[in-house]
Amino acid sequence: MYIKRFFISAGFLALCSAGAPANAAIMTIGDMVSFSFDSYDTLYDRNPGQDPNGNNYLASMRDVQAVSLERFDNALGNLLDVDIWFESAWSLASTVHSYDTRWRNRTASGAGRSVSNQAVRMIDPDRAVERNHEVVSSNCRDTQRCRDVNRDTGAFNAALDLSSFTLADFIGSDALNFRLVRNLKADLTRCGRFDSCYLKNSRNAWHGDIFVNYTYSVSESEVPEPSVVALMGLGLLGLGASRLLQRNS
Repeated sequence: MYIKRFFISAGFLALCSAGAPANAAIMTIGDMVSFSFDSYDTLYDRNPGQDPNGNNYLASMRDVQAVSLERFDNALGNLLDVDIWFESAWSLASTVHSYDTRWRNRTASGAGRSVSNQAVRMIDPDRAVERNHEVVSSNCRDTQRCRDVNRDTGAFNAALDLSSFTLADFIGSDALNFRLVRNLKADLTRCGRFDSCYLKNSRNAWHGDIFVNYTYSVSESEVPEPSVVALMGLGLLGLGASRLLQRNS
């Protein structure tokens, strides 16, 4: 489920000065979209070995979401700069179970890891993947039965490098499209010779917000001329002086 809102802020960094032409007001406008990956699916890996190609047997799952942000409307003014970034948080848990199949007081052992791999990609204009890789490991050695649980949380925040684009790439009425991908893996890496084991990847989550911020200047027709500002200043000065004279009298 996506929650989208539009926000706008404006700042007059410089108005005008007496002997200089009208300066454009510097404005900012932006868009934000939220995303969320919450998984109640649990991944199990019960085989610590490798396939004929030498790859580990493991369980995996892939989630994909598509989100969009607004491009800049050049009717607002002259685009000066673009910033796109995202802020997100993730959680991950890994649990390994092992028990001795001979049902005697012998040592059971098992080890494995849960993996969460997140990526954010801007599709149009094309942008290289921003990637985060998190691993939580479990390891146990006990008598007969063994269970080890580990959990972790963290942040995945980054800004997209837009240096290879022109400002024209971000102007238009069509949307900026993004693809968010999460890959989950459960990998049992060790199990005792006489043990029965499995590795569980669970309690996965990844959620956050993507932002775009446009800095632009308002066209000169929107900015007061210096003479207008000067007249307004003189008028305010005269009004203050008249009130001061009335108070003194």
